[in-house]
Amino acid sequence: MKLDLSKIFWSKCRAKLLEKFFLEYETGNNDGFHMRALSRDLDEQINSIKRELDNLTAMWVLKFKEELRKKIFFVNPNFLLLDEFKEIFLKTYNPIDKIKAYFKPKTDLEVIIIHENIKNKLIEDGKNMLDIFMIWDIDKDDFNDFLASIFYNRKVKYAIISTDDFYSRLSYWDKLIKNILNETGNIYLKDNLKVREKHA
Repeated sequence: MKLDLSKIFWSKCRAKLLEKFFLEYETGNNDGFHMRALSRDLDEQINSIKRELDNLTAMWVLKFKEELRKKIFFVNPNFLLLDEFKEIFLKTYNPIDKIKAYFKPKTDLEVIIIHENIKNKLIEDGKNMLDIFMIWDIDKDDFNDFLASIFYNRKVKYAIISTDDFYSRLSYWDKLIKNILNETGNIYLKDNLKVREKHA
């Protein structure tokens, strides 16, 4: 059962704000964010962001400072339930929907496999060989930036190989490829080559 934090924290916007602030705080980043950046990053209306930031500041969850006539909001390090809030968002964070949305327009990729343990990446690294396996091509710089943003700079294990290299390795049943394809917990987001059907 998926826990709907918006019901606990009154609104979807507030839940998204708290998740971002506390997961950033957990990585050591408490420099803060201004309203427009939060509106853009969280895809929420600026009025909703302002209302929730004002509410969270009034409850002492967040504080703010002013820079160049802009309010910069950050986690109040003296917030009474600081550790408890961090634990809630670490345990409930699930990036899989964001990963699916990122890959949806990537038509150059023939195969995309993610491991189910990727949803626990913020808590533990996991014992799986790879978090993400892809066949064909992708903009690595853009992909690395995306991973850093949704995993808050945790290391994500991934591999990209060409279609030719994949079939070449399959011809002699390369041990690494065999282990990746046979690993339990694989989720196929895309499988134009019918890898799951033919080889797994």
